[in-house]
Amino acid sequence: MTQAIYGVRGLSCWRCMISAVDAVRALPGVHTVGMDLEPHGESLLTLAPAGAVTSSQVRATLDRSGFELTRRRRRPRPGSRHRLALTTVPVDDGREILTEA
Repeated sequence: MTQAIYGVRGLSCWRCMISAVDAVRALPGVHTVGMDLEPHGESLLTLAPAGAVTSSQVRATLDRSGFELTRRRRRPRPGSRHRLALTTVPVDDGREILTEA
């Protein structure tokens, strides 16, 4: 599964990170969202599948949450202090459950 990678500014703690991840994960078609937190810097946001949503949709979602989508980044900076990845997994009865990737 291919991933889209973005930079995000405005995150200062793990609570901000969870808020941003939850907001992006709620977009239709997004299966997995991960974030490497760089407090007061540019955090790395990854989502899959890559074509699930446009960067404009991600930007609008993050704007509503109080964060700023920046340029794309290729890889996390060494020493990121916090990492969170969440995946939505379908179960037999048609529901979806959230798991940590």
